[in-house]
Amino acid sequence: MIDAMAVKVQKDLDKTSLTFEEFAKYCDDESHAKEYAIKDSNEKLEQLQAVIEESNAKISDAESRVQDASAKISEQEAELHESKQLRAKEHEQFLSTEKDFLEMAESLAGAKKAFATPAAFMQLTPESKVNLDKIIGSIKAVVESSFVTHAQRKEVQAFLQAREDAQDSLTLGSKNDNEATLQLLSQLEEFAMDTLSATRKKEQEGAHAHAMLVQGLESEIESLNEELQTATGDKHYSSEMLAEAQKDQAVETKSMQEDQAAAADLKVDCQKRAQEFEAESKDANGELGALAKAKEILTKKFSLIQTQRIAKSQPSDNNEDAKARALRQIQQLGKKFHSTSLITLAYRASASPFAKVTGMVEDMIAKLEQQAAEEATQKAFCDKEMGTSQKSKAEKEASIAKTSARIDKANSAVAKLSEGVQVLSKEIADLDSGMAEAASIRQAEKTEFVKVEKDYSESEEACAAAIQALREYYEGASLVEVSAHSGMQATRGEGIIGLLEVAESDFAKLLAEARTVEETAAADYETLTQEQKMAKATKEVDVKGKRSELKSVNTALANYNGDKEGVSAELDAVVAYLAELKPQCETEVETYAERKAARESEITGLKDALNILSGDGIAFMQVGRRLRRVHA
Repeated sequence: MIDAMAVKVQKDLDKTSLTFEEFAKYCDDESHAKEYAIKDSNEKLEQLQAVIEESNAKISDAESRVQDASAKISEQEAELHESKQLRAKEHEQFLSTEKDFLEMAESLAGAKKAFATPAAFMQLTPESKVNLDKIIGSIKAVVESSFVTHAQRKEVQAFLQAREDAQDSLTLGSKNDNEATLQLLSQLEEFAMDTLSATRKKEQEGAHAHAMLVQGLESEIESLNEELQTATGDKHYSSEMLAEAQKDQAVETKSMQEDQAAAADLKVDCQKRAQEFEAESKDANGELGALAKAKEILTKKFSLIQTQRIAKSQPSDNNEDAKARALRQIQQLGKKFHSTSLITLAYRASASPFAKVTGMVEDMIAKLEQQAAEEATQKAFCDKEMGTSQKSKAEKEASIAKTSARIDKANSAVAKLSEGVQVLSKEIADLDSGMAEAASIRQAEKTEFVKVEKDYSESEEACAAAIQALREYYEGASLVEVSAHSGMQATRGEGIIGLLEVAESDFAKLLAEARTVEETAAADYETLTQEQKMAKATKEVDVKGKRSELKSVNTALANYNGDKEGVSAELDAVVAYLAELKPQCETEVETYAERKAARESEITGLKDALNILSGDGIAFMQVGRRLRRVHA
């Protein structure tokens, strides 16, 4: 009955030990899996942190570029606004000045006409005096102008003073005085027209310079706006990358925390089950010991023979001491190296017969030696495959980095060349537009000049013909008869001829001025045309060169992208293979060298325990033989 009970307890203990061994294996596998998952999460978090830091740096750089471009745009727009205001003010001043000079010229022309009439040598009526006062007032206004020299001003003022002294006689002066006055007025009119021409030319130059300045500023503002748009786009893209990386970081952090919590719970559950197994094993061993002791008490009642038989089948006290020492050493090895297999062996062997214990230890030694051989083979395989794969990965990453740098450089060159082509094309279009506008203006000016030249030429010729006809008439009349009547006719003829001569001179002067202006405008237009043609040809050559270079860069860029895609596919394959190798080739707890040393220590300890068991077994057999000789 005691033996049956002992067999049942031993069977339950073996079943419990087997269950615990399976659970201990599950604990080890799950622990390694969680540790590997935590390590993988840490690597991903490091990569995401690098992406976040890089994105923040790019955002900061883009914000700096946006601020710089915005500041420059504000400066250029302010300068453009100020330039336009200044140009408008200058144009307004020009219009006022032009109006003043035109009025002065009109006043001078009226004064010349008044002094050139025959009535100027006659007695002044009150009505004529009023008209003459108006003319004199106009002359005074002209004298105060800035273009009148000091000598001219002094001469006109002397004339005006003489006019005031002769006012009481109601006569204007002699013929010689009036001719001097006409000459002076003609000079003043000429100076006024010259000054007006110079003012108009200065206005044209100022308008042209302003147009060039506005064109340059607007082009620079457009370029800055494009730069601002590019910087804003870079900032937006980097912000999206940052948000995505932060989102992935939060998800990965949560996943790692869950794995850490699961690993901690697993460790607690495994330790708790180990403690329960230890208590169950201890109780079972205690029960087996009690049954063995009860059986020993009962067997003392039997004969010496029976006692000897029992002695043959039961271990002696010395034998039990050897077994305890061996199992204690095995248990200490299990605790030292945290080996659930050795601890389980110690508990199972404690309830097993002496002979069976030796076999269990030998089986464990064989198992550990087999595991060591497998691990050595696996280590060699992992070292070779991991080394080759890591080297291939590094080479392909370096190749991709180099290709990516080339792609970035090529993209930058494409952007720069495209921008250059766009700018040059716009400048060529502006040149064409400017040339068309200049040609239209030149054609209008030429058409107007032809019309004016014809009018002035015909007017000058008409005046000359009229003068010739009058001179022939009056000179012929003076030769035929000399009388008071003919003298008056001659006087009137001189006045008319003098007036026509002044008109002829004016038309000749106007014609000369018109021809001078036309020649200057034609020369300026020709110079502008040559300059524009040269600038256009230069820009077209630049555009052609940039487009050719752009084509070459795009071809190289396509090749780079193709190379990158191919190497990236190869790198993905290598990374996938490394991911397959990691679970079987990487451990978080200890290295292969540490596992090898621990395994050798376990095997050595088990052999020592086996030696203890083997030595005491031999001694037990010798004692048994001596007992049999005594009883014989």
